Amino acid sequence: MMQVLLSILPYVLVTFNTCLMLGLFFGINQRVRKVRKEFGGCQESVKSETGRQTNTANQLAGRIASLEKEMLGFRNIQPGAVVMNSAVRANALKMYRMGQPSDRIAEVLRVPKGEVDLLVKVHGVVMKAYEGALPRPERELAEKV
Repeated sequence: MMQVLLSILPYVLVTFNTCLMLGLFFGINQRVRKVRKEFGGCQESVKSETGRQTNTANQLAGRIASLEKEMLGFRNIQPGAVVMNSAVRANALKMYRMGQPSDRIAEVLRVPKGEVDLLVKVHGVVMKAYEGALPRPERELAEKV
């Protein structure tokens, strides 16, 4: 009897291990299905949230563009025009003192000719207030320039 049991024992162990492996396999399979189902729900919520964020970004971009157009209308500046900062003003006045015409200054500095003319006129008005305050040699130098 013992010999019969010993001869069947490998088959019983193989059968037991096979059943154990099938149980583990089916358990893992159930868990994978559950995770896929949960992931699918998360994936749909991420897609909908992404679409909502994209729509919001597009609306904001449109609003920014309309506000920029409004600001250009208030300032009466063409899109792409260079606004005269202090460095551009200094260069414009330097070129004017060197005898360059306002057309050439506007072309080189890429600013509107009207702004160059206005800058030169304002500078002339401001400097008239200081003409009497300059000592004689500096006044002659200023007149030459």
